[in-house]
Amino acid sequence: MATSGQVDFTTTRNEIIRHAALHIGAIGAGVIMNDAMVNDFAHNLNGMVKRWHGKGIHVWTVTEATLFPQPGQIKYKLGTGTTDHCATTWYLTALSADEAVGQTVLSIDSNADMTDADKIGVVLDDGTLHWTTIVSSTSSTVTLTDALPDSASTDAKVFFYTSDISRPLKIVDARRYNIVDTTETPISMVSRSDYQAIPQKTATGAINQAFYDRQLANGFLHLWQVPATATELLKFTWHRPIEVFSAAGDNPDLPHEWVQTLEFNLALVMAAQFDVPEAKFRRIERMAAQYLDDLVGFDREDEAIFMQPDMGP
Repeated sequence: MATSGQVDFTTTRNEIIRHAALHIGAIGAGVIMNDAMVNDFAHNLNGMVKRWHGKGIHVWTVTEATLFPQPGQIKYKLGTGTTDHCATTWYLTALSADEAVGQTVLSIDSNADMTDADKIGVVLDDGTLHWTTIVSSTSSTVTLTDALPDSASTDAKVFFYTSDISRPLKIVDARRYNIVDTTETPISMVSRSDYQAIPQKTATGAINQAFYDRQLANGFLHLWQVPATATELLKFTWHRPIEVFSAAGDNPDLPHEWVQTLEFNLALVMAAQFDVPEAKFRRIERMAAQYLDDLVGFDREDEAIFMQPDMGP
């Protein structure tokens, strides 16, 4: 017996929409959907996927990010339009020579992975991070858009990355990262009330607590204590938003196991707009619930469970 040798199964936005429409009898086999109907289904498909954010079951959206704190700064804006710096993928090099105030061309150990227009941060002698963008680079130099506002010494760290993260739905844990010895130390993610109870929020020292305030367009990450110099980064695990469907050919930002779950749950959402017989509606409702339930257990990370006996009073 010969098998295909293929394990991937992909679909597109409009294929999901078409099958959902067929399930509720909104169209017949071989009938082409008009643009207005496609747009109606697409709108509800995106709304449904965004509603699933609240279920917190999407393993594939759990990822890692790194925040680059500034000395003395307490609050950081995460998401669109931010001037703070937080990335999932970033790179590191170092200065290979002392650099004076006003320099725009810096000597570096390597430009591996550098791309023009990347964001770049240089640790200055005053302990702060100078952020600007890359104009160009060679194997041993990088040209900055904005000149150094202070001197920087040989071996000073240079960070660079392409894109900031989107607004996290949730930050589940965090670690303090020492850029000198590369050690990671777990810190506590605390509640709003616990953070607000801290009497001196501007106290400087090693970061040991963080509070994440998720708002509409952006989230705000609060650190305590705040670093006095740029010797620590903050690494954290977060849930990113599921991407929406913007075009007919977009693939789902979900594993291929979710295809039928998408189709039948979209059919259930759209059934209210069509004259679906009661018996068919109930059948679609059961199948949509069953397919979603099938994926809930599959889509959770394995976690350790610790049990201990009750020793009594």
